Amino acid sequence: MKRLAVLLACLGFVLATPGTANAVAYAQIEGTGSTWSELIVQQWIADVNANGMKVVYTGGGSTKGRQDFANRSTDFAISEIPYQGTDERGLSDTSGGREFAYLPIVAGGTAFTYQLKVGGKLVKNLRLSGETLAKIFTNKITNWNDPAITKDNNGRAFPSLPITPVVRSDGYGTTAQLTTWMDKQYPSIWRPYFGKSGLTSYYPKKSGTRMVSQAGSDQVMNTIKGFSGNGMIGYVEYSYPINANYPVVKVLNKAGYYVEPTQYNTAVALTRAKINQDRSSQLYLTQILDGVYANPDPRAYPISSYSYMIIPTGKADQRMTTAKRQTLADFMYYSLCAGQTKAG
Repeated sequence: MKRLAVLLACLGFVLATPGTANAVAYAQIEGTGSTWSELIVQQWIADVNANGMKVVYTGGGSTKGRQDFANRSTDFAISEIPYQGTDERGLSDTSGGREFAYLPIVAGGTAFTYQLKVGGKLVKNLRLSGETLAKIFTNKITNWNDPAITKDNNGRAFPSLPITPVVRSDGYGTTAQLTTWMDKQYPSIWRPYFGKSGLTSYYPKKSGTRMVSQAGSDQVMNTIKGFSGNGMIGYVEYSYPINANYPVVKVLNKAGYYVEPTQYNTAVALTRAKINQDRSSQLYLTQILDGVYANPDPRAYPISSYSYMIIPTGKADQRMTTAKRQTLADFMYYSLCAGQTKAG
């Protein structure tokens, strides 16, 4: 019901132009942004293209998507985080005056995949608490034989092996999701490392550490599963380790259970998300995730979130012809209705 209400509000914005109600022709629309959502978005595009719609989508990261939309180079964007006003580098992160709204289209969990071998065999049942993960990604825990990791794994001690965190080098929505979670749940760990409060879509890599940065989720995954990947751990979309047949960390939730970021577990967690319904807010129709992180349900995966389609709402938007608005409206409708069966 929440998502239907958001869809109806957004359809009203998109179709708020004279003549749209009588439009039957489609025109090609183009979008850029999230790699986290790219696989399912491409599936939706293949589906609607068969019905005469022409939608083109290119990944490149949430930051690029927001920038392209602001520069009026695209008809829509997909991003895990909303416009920030000013980003962590002090650069403008706004829509540049282009009127817009957010539509949550994809739900999922931030997955931690790893390569950890014992006796030449890949460990497939690694369990870590949120605190342990936060310390790993801030260089406070640097070896797999750390007592905190042993405790998380019910007393199972792993051999001495340096931990190599693998992060994204480009502007990445999942980096923003991860750092938002750390800032909200473990501020005493994250903020001294970052140097301030808040999120970042560019992960801060400190000199003199083993941390490795790679551009793109595919490169993160390939680095971790590569020949020299033993000891590595990184964060990606859940689909990447699934497709690579690689394990993911079971993360401790508030109920005391270690859970994976399955579609079911993330859906349970997101029942505690709240929609920002303040029309005067720049974050109107985005999700407030504090309740998700602390969801007491034993099935909930704590690092769950949404990806948003950023859609133009201005009646005088020069890119948006009547035919484009109809294409976008129908694509939105498909993505949140029939398309959700493809997302699980």
